[in-house]
Amino acid sequence: MPLLSLSLLVLLASCAQFRIPLVGSEKAIEPLKVWRPYAARDYRAQLTSHERSFLVSVGVREVPLLRDDGHFLNNLAVKILQNNELFFREATPPRFHLVSSPVPFHFSLPGRIIFLSTALVNRHVKHEAVLASIVSYELVRSERALYPQHIVVPLGFMPLERMLGLTRLNVDEKAEIHKWAYHAVRRAGFDGEYYLSWLQLMNRNTAEFLPMLGDADAISQEEALFKAFLIKRTKTEDARAVARRDSSREFYRFIFYVKDRT
Repeated sequence: MPLLSLSLLVLLASCAQFRIPLVGSEKAIEPLKVWRPYAARDYRAQLTSHERSFLVSVGVREVPLLRDDGHFLNNLAVKILQNNELFFREATPPRFHLVSSPVPFHFSLPGRIIFLSTALVNRHVKHEAVLASIVSYELVRSERALYPQHIVVPLGFMPLERMLGLTRLNVDEKAEIHKWAYHAVRRAGFDGEYYLSWLQLMNRNTAEFLPMLGDADAISQEEALFKAFLIKRTKTEDARAVARRDSSREFYRFIFYVKDRT
């Protein structure tokens, strides 16, 4: 008898965990009725949220920019934006992060958040027009919101290899960005020849840039497509596209600062 009483007690206790709907009671919300598929803006918002996760990850160290160097990068971006006002319509100000890394890379997140590595600046950016080409590429990409659509479980950290993989595009998408970025950088007054030089430089140093590119053959295809674009484009140039051959003092001050910090 005591065993039967104990069994009934356990049964009643377990039944108490379940809600038995009563007649006329309020219906529970069905999850499927409030569910909606991920839209493009949701993917972009999640990718943007990884900005902080990347910067606090193990092995990632941000190099603080001095006021003058921060102004230089910002002014460079603003110059590109203001001279291409019909293309760049978003009002979001650019934000730069300089990351100490032996790997040369650049990438951006939606909202004009641009990342540059110290290895990129130290070893490969020898002229202001090259830096302008890189910045122009990332500004165009952010404006057009050309980013892969991934759903990532937030862990509070984002290692470099993973971040580069999340922001990597295919060759056709990058070829379209190159066309717009080339026009943008020229209209801002920089020598467009350096844009092609930049692609050729990456092609000659594929092993170094492989973590960013992901595919050793991709950059060769990019260069070939860009050369075809240059051949087909018309000879008439925009009146404002007057190339300035020399780099500014602010550019060299930025380069020397990065070298001193690394």
